[in-house]
Amino acid sequence: MLPTAGLRIDQAPPLNLPFRFFGTAPLFLLLAGGALLGWGGELLLAPLLPVTVATLHLILLGWMVMVVCGAMIQMIPVLAGIPVPWPVLVPWVHGLLTVGVVALFGGLVQDPVMPWALLVALVALALALSGFLVPIVVALVKAPARHPTVNGMRLAMLCLLGTLLLGVLFLGEHAFGFLDVDRRLLVGIHLLWGLVGTMGVLILGVSFQMLPMFYMTPAFPERAAIRILLGLAVSLLLVPAALLVAGVDDAWLPLAAAAPGIAALVWYGIEIRKQLQQRKRKFIDATLRLWLFGFACAVSALLLLVCWFFTEGPTWRFLVGILYALGWVTPVMIGMLHKIIPFLVWFHRFSSLAGLVEIPMMDDLSPLRVVNAQVWLLFGTVATLLLAVLTGWDPLVRLGGVGLMLVGAISLYALWFALRITPPKAPEMPDFASFFKEPIH
Repeated sequence: MLPTAGLRIDQAPPLNLPFRFFGTAPLFLLLAGGALLGWGGELLLAPLLPVTVATLHLILLGWMVMVVCGAMIQMIPVLAGIPVPWPVLVPWVHGLLTVGVVALFGGLVQDPVMPWALLVALVALALALSGFLVPIVVALVKAPARHPTVNGMRLAMLCLLGTLLLGVLFLGEHAFGFLDVDRRLLVGIHLLWGLVGTMGVLILGVSFQMLPMFYMTPAFPERAAIRILLGLAVSLLLVPAALLVAGVDDAWLPLAAAAPGIAALVWYGIEIRKQLQQRKRKFIDATLRLWLFGFACAVSALLLLVCWFFTEGPTWRFLVGILYALGWVTPVMIGMLHKIIPFLVWFHRFSSLAGLVEIPMMDDLSPLRVVNAQVWLLFGTVATLLLAVLTGWDPLVRLGGVGLMLVGAISLYALWFALRITPPKAPEMPDFASFFKEPIH
């Protein structure tokens, strides 16, 4: 039995709302893998090359933010105890986000950059993320739940708002060339709020609930969770301030400002290690392997991040980016989707039929062998791309692209696998009222 005490599963939204995002996100992994296959080593020449930025945003916006949108629409009613208002906006958010990412990629990969495509991306992404953030923020402000997971969601959404505003500024500058500030400084803040503030904080916050629910670990200590989020929030405010004061060439002040967040992440790692060691279900399945691999990559990225402050050249930046985006965030997201999707399909389609007819178990809604293959494929893809950065060998980049395409394809297959089983027809119940229509003699 799942430890769902305190969860409002009855308030879960219809399947079509989150699943439209879950079904589209892997397509952008496929497209990102295709970009790696097509451009190869050219993408590693410099982090801010237009084609490199375009490919990166296929992963960050098309894959990660797309999953975040679907997950937040699904999780807030369940974890925070309040429905997300104005669900009529969800199809518009999904459509505009898809158009925005495609336009951004198409506009940046052209030589020269296509201003009209970037303008389309600017408008579409601004409308999409505004249409997503406004109802989400309203729900989180009104939420009766005060669990640290909800506070983590609030902090993550604030960071997403800051990331959006800076992204809109960058797109306008790319299209019209009006930005007259230190571009590297704003890019640093943009990455900090997007990767650490949005993705990192959201994963940590959700893990407070997800790991006990699906892996039978003890409850995460609430005081520790609050202090971990507080340490991250402090650094998310102090690091941009330090960059504005000292600039990107002075590493010591931003590194000192990052100390509370780094300490919070170390504390989180220690607590999570304890939780996983004490879990009641000792079996290590594919999704737990993804979490463990993600934690290992997160630690590696954190160690290499210090080198980022004191080294020149793109190598460290690419290594940190691959470890963080593809080594940590992506495995954890895939692991969560492989748990959430079968659970939601079972709950919406089959739970009401339990005890009436034969219905599948949740494990029957997941292609376990294919998921196991995806785990090792993702591990190999990350290792291949890290080796490609260290060696600069073009075929390794292209091989990593093929691996990423296969990872995306398997995620699509897993979604289809869960949805392909139609619920059986419920047996007709006797009409007890008819027994009393005939007079009794």
